[in-house]
Amino acid sequence: MEKLFIVTLVIFSKYMMKFFEGVENRMKENYEILEKIIPLLMINSPDKLKEAEEYLLMNSNLPGPRANLTLAYEFAEFFDREQISNELIELLFCWANIPAFESPVNNPREYLPFCAVMALSSHYFYADEKQKGNIMNQIKAAMNDSRWRIRESAAMALQLIAEKNFEPVKEYIMKWYPGSNYLEKRAFLAALAHPPILKDKEIVRLSLSMSENILKELLTVKEEIRRSEEVGVLIKGLEYCLSVFVTELPEEGFELLKKFAGSDNKIMIKILKSNLGKSRLIKKYPELVREVQAVMS
Repeated sequence: MEKLFIVTLVIFSKYMMKFFEGVENRMKENYEILEKIIPLLMINSPDKLKEAEEYLLMNSNLPGPRANLTLAYEFAEFFDREQISNELIELLFCWANIPAFESPVNNPREYLPFCAVMALSSHYFYADEKQKGNIMNQIKAAMNDSRWRIRESAAMALQLIAEKNFEPVKEYIMKWYPGSNYLEKRAFLAALAHPPILKDKEIVRLSLSMSENILKELLTVKEEIRRSEEVGVLIKGLEYCLSVFVTELPEEGFELLKKFAGSDNKIMIKILKSNLGKSRLIKKYPELVREVQAVMS
């Protein structure tokens, strides 16, 4: 038994070494790509900008299951500065508005609006008031995009802003939530389900309160609307977001889950079961998980 354990440990160690070597190599490759792209952006000529675009497309990892997120974040980080030309900002808005028929799902060109939305949010705090409004409007447009990856970029963009200062994101959510559609609600939840900003417990309470309102709304949704793609997207978001919030404020979070645990609504049961099955809750709060499951049964 001891020998088997040692052999297993050696194999696991070798696997982890290869894994981290792979991660390190990919990060190095992305830095090298960015080192080629940044000078082209700085020159600011149409030919060089087109060349920068081609570098992004070639290294997008699309088509494929996962776009190159590391490169996207590093590209966005370049715009986290004041000295960005108007031409470059206009280019980002141009990319962000590339329509779905020109850059369909999983096409390399989809990577351009994906990166652009994130890059605009990275520049948010250096923009004037008018431009800030334009950036937030662009994020809202991304929330409602037909492409799931562009919708994801909207949540990631709000997270980039919130990591620096949550107030603009809070103001934005408070302004638009009352009249928001299902895709926008999903984007708000996904943006909030970001552990780096949930160290502030008031943000967690805001997230739980919003979640409760959305769950109550779903209980009243008519059957034909319940089957829509937009509601489906929102439900998928709720199936993981709640567990992120509950982990940060377990006492209040599990009380929220218990409120809906007695419902016979199929959507509610699906959402609760998914969250209660997350390891972040099972490992840290097994007894509280069982309490909610007892109410459901």
